[in-house]
Amino acid sequence: MVSKGLFIVCEGMEGTGKSTQSIKLAQWLFDYSKSIDSVVLTREYTNSRFAQEIRRRLKEMHNPDENRERLMELYVLDREYHVDNMIVPNLAKNAIVVSDRYKHSTICYQGAQGVATTRLVEENNGFPIPDITIVFNASVDTVMSRLQSRKADEQIFEHREFLEKVKENYARLPQLLPKEKIVFINANQTPEQVHEDVIKAVKPLVDAIIR
Repeated sequence: MVSKGLFIVCEGMEGTGKSTQSIKLAQWLFDYSKSIDSVVLTREYTNSRFAQEIRRRLKEMHNPDENRERLMELYVLDREYHVDNMIVPNLAKNAIVVSDRYKHSTICYQGAQGVATTRLVEENNGFPIPDITIVFNASVDTVMSRLQSRKADEQIFEHREFLEKVKENYARLPQLLPKEKIVFINANQTPEQVHEDVIKAVKPLVDAIIR
């Protein structure tokens, strides 16, 4: 048994290995202790009707500055759905919830689109604060190299100039969200080294809730 739920967020640009590391973390958590009954791996955006519109708009966009206001609104609405239907109910059951992306993505990506980051922080103020947010931090060169062979809805955002802005916004998160525990991990390393660093960051929080 665990004494309470734990909310872990994995963040970073596409191509940093964030999704792979989210899966590896969830697997590690499940195997770590028999006291841990439930590990929930989730992601944003979800499968809500708002997410469907996000996918459609991303595919139809011709430059990364389009739809900034509507995308911000849609991501926030999808997050409300995610929080109400997945995150809060599972935390109430003392599950460990690992989310691949959360509000930080909206702050960093829509901020790079031109929406004021202070406004984006305000729009996301009412959502639960993660116990820890892990930002996978890689160079834009590394990310661009990894993304060349991939196809994704977010491909419109996969341009060097835009990604430089996104990276700058991720670096500003501790100043934008000073009350939150945000840890940066070097994602230029091998996946095994990155995973080790993730466990070092998360293990003390997990140990604290195990009875």
